[in-house]
Amino acid sequence: MRVAVVGGGISGVAIEAALGAHGCSVTRLSRSSGFDVLADDAVDRLASVRPQVIVEATGRFTTSRRRATDFFTRSTAVVGAAAERSGARHVLLSILNCTRSEVQGYGYFAGKTAQEQAAGAAGRGTTIVRSAQWFEFAAQNLERLRVGPIAFVPRMTIAPVSLAAVATVVAEVATGRRTAPVVEVAGPETTSLWAMTTALPHPGVVPVPMPIPGRTGRAFRDGALLPAGDVEVVGPRFHEWLAARDR
Repeated sequence: MRVAVVGGGISGVAIEAALGAHGCSVTRLSRSSGFDVLADDAVDRLASVRPQVIVEATGRFTTSRRRATDFFTRSTAVVGAAAERSGARHVLLSILNCTRSEVQGYGYFAGKTAQEQAAGAAGRGTTIVRSAQWFEFAAQNLERLRVGPIAFVPRMTIAPVSLAAVATVVAEVATGRRTAPVVEVAGPETTSLWAMTTALPHPGVVPVPMPIPGRTGRAFRDGALLPAGDVEVVGPRFHEWLAARDR
């Protein structure tokens, strides 16, 4: 099976590896390889790969609702157009509970919500895979919210999940082993971003807890990102993953 993975971040790399393990022929397209999903020729270039499935794992970190919405909706428009032209199925990687009303004050989640809506409005039968925050999110956050020797850590209650386990689920969707229109996964335990961060080695960086104000901050702290009872649990616990990573 020919699969195109659009996205050059850690999720794109993990999904490429999982698809390869499932016997797929994978082409990963990203800015690092000279592909810009927002470029004028993006639809032509993506369709020219002749994919049977396109996995959209694009990302651009921003807390601006306007920037996030613009990027994610344009990305999905391109991927959807390329999927239609090539007759490919479209698999979209998204975030668990990002569509809840109380978290729309966080621009990135508002952008992902708009992206899901755009994919649904296109009427092409996009499959959405929503995952809880990855274990890797704690280290990513240290870099993204670092100011000199200090890194701010938002207060969040989450059920983090291994990115490798999420990538396996995406591969199962892409290869037809899973057929539900929406697949939601989370990790096996509830913890906080602060607990994950302080468990990581972080030489030269001092983590500082950062309460997010307002309704969104309360929602993050009070468990709005936690899975409901019907969300599938996949992968190891955080301490197991951390021990395996450090070996």
